[in-house]
Order: sequence, then C-alpha cells, then structure tokens
Amino acid sequence: MQYDYVVGELRRDDELAAFALVCSVATTFDEKDWAAVFDDSRNWRCISASDLAGRVRGLAVFRLMMHPEAGLLMDVPIFIALSAADHHQIAESLFSSLEAQATACQFMRVWTNLPGSLQELEDPDFFRRWDHGVIYRVHPKPIGPAWR
Repeated sequence: MQYDYVVGELRRDDELAAFALVCSVATTFDEKDWAAVFDDSRNWRCISASDLAGRVRGLAVFRLMMHPEAGLLMDVPIFIALSAADHHQIAESLFSSLEAQATACQFMRVWTNLPGSLQELEDPDFFRRWDHGVIYRVHPKPIGPAWR
C-alpha cells in the first residue's frame, strides 16, 4: 500500500504531537527540554513528515554547525520515522529533505542514539566526537547544465 507524506518545517501547532513522537523513543527527554529546542538562539530546526490526515509520523531535528575536523556539518541528533505500515518511506522522505538542505555541508551526521536531554543534545564535547552517528558525505547538487 502506498502512503503519501507532507514533509516540511514543523508547524507550531504540531510541536506537542512531535514531542509525543520523541517521548515514544527517548523517554528521558522532557517537555522543558523540548520547548528549549524551539528557542531561536539555539539554531535548531525541525522538519516533520505528516500523513494526509495531518498526523506527525516522522521528525528530524538538526542544525548546521562548524565541526573542527569536518567543517560545516549538518548534525541530526533526532531522526524518527514511526509507522506500522510505512516507516521506510517516511525515513526516505525526511532524509531527502535533509539532504536538500545540507548542500553547503560536506557531511551530515545522524546520531545512532537519541539524546536523553537538552544537555546531551547541546554538549560541545559530544558534538566534536566522531563516534556516535552515521556519517553521510553530502554531494553538492549541480547548479545547472554542464557546459563543455
């Protein structure tokens, strides 16, 4: 069965539904920490995948930061795709959206374990480490036709 999903910036009225999704897999991440993610000074961005009925089925929380070895890095500590029927398509849709937004980066890192708190999410020492996620080399997209 084919499902369709709408992927885009997490809407303000979906923040609570997205938090419920986070809690289903990261039980120690509390509501106060989740609210802090949306503080503009922290530079976190959230994209969601919603089904056609508007239910949040997937979520990615990320930010672009300068890493000492990798240069500009898209760091994705929260990547969730939950569906009994179609989690692969949700994950593919979210990842494609992330990749499209990471063109200025050389690498994207998707954490293998979700952070348990805001403190872990923003720990600068943990950010600098290179051993806690899947590292994906972002290939820049061609700007236009290749002229010879």
